[in-house]
Amino acid sequence: MPMSQDSHSGQRVQFTPFQRFLGSRLVTGVGMFFSKYLPPLIGYAIANIIAGLINWLKPDVYWIVHDNLYQVVGPEVDEKELHRLVHQVFHNNARNNYDLWHLVSRGQEALRTAIHIPPDAWTHIEQARKRGKGAIIVGTHTGNFDLAILTLAAHRPEIQVLGLAAPPAGGFDLMDRMRARAGVHLTSINVQALREAINRLHAGGFVLTGVDRPVGGVEQPVEPSPLVGGSQRGVQFFGRPAALPTGHVRLALKTDAVILVAGPHRDPQKGNMVYLSPPLEMVRTSDPDEDLHINLRRVTIWLEEFIRAWPEQWAMFVPVWPGE
Repeated sequence: MPMSQDSHSGQRVQFTPFQRFLGSRLVTGVGMFFSKYLPPLIGYAIANIIAGLINWLKPDVYWIVHDNLYQVVGPEVDEKELHRLVHQVFHNNARNNYDLWHLVSRGQEALRTAIHIPPDAWTHIEQARKRGKGAIIVGTHTGNFDLAILTLAAHRPEIQVLGLAAPPAGGFDLMDRMRARAGVHLTSINVQALREAINRLHAGGFVLTGVDRPVGGVEQPVEPSPLVGGSQRGVQFFGRPAALPTGHVRLALKTDAVILVAGPHRDPQKGNMVYLSPPLEMVRTSDPDEDLHINLRRVTIWLEEFIRAWPEQWAMFVPVWPGE
């Protein structure tokens, strides 16, 4: 089953040939079709076979995940345990794709109950709503994050999801169509979508996007868009600079919105869940650049906490810290 992937700012990530194959229209379409009809017992069995084959072949994407997780868990974890975590990433991702495609075919009511959102998370959402100045929900690529987006959209259809700036064709297009059919208000990042996001936040609405994935080289200049682009200094992420997006903080500073950090994950007893941080109001100093970096660090601390709690569920298939 294909690996969920995305991009930002029109910058093209150079996927490996194996990733392009898994993300093709053919493979994605076949996965969607059979997941719709196969019962979980068979669907999970096939997902495990596919993941097992990837773990046996160890293509380039395997080592990308390996290197990303090494930075997360640190050198104190031995190589055998690190490989076990990598194996689990591919098994979890394959099962998550089956769950996603299977549940989408069951309709809105199935989506509403697909993810358990704890009472504390709803309290944080309500706190942000009552503040009346809008909220940006930023998430990690942990657990079944696509299913979490669909569940939140089923509960709150007014949420705007900021997706790919320049979405690739093939399987990625099929995934976006599926999200739209499931009720997600998905907008590719462009000038019009950003204006809509700003207006929505000024009106007290919600915007959702993922922020734990690199957008380009650390040394690239900051782009002029209020939601797109990395930082000239890089974002400190698990102790090293990474070219993560900074636009969520820029947008919050521009609109006085709060940020809530979401951590989807699969709990062995409770199933698919989403934790949310409390609403983070932006800290302001007399230095706009310092405002950006202070608030970025406050957000990434939560990202690190969620990813560190479930490293085997972090579906990050592009290098976060390349060239080292």
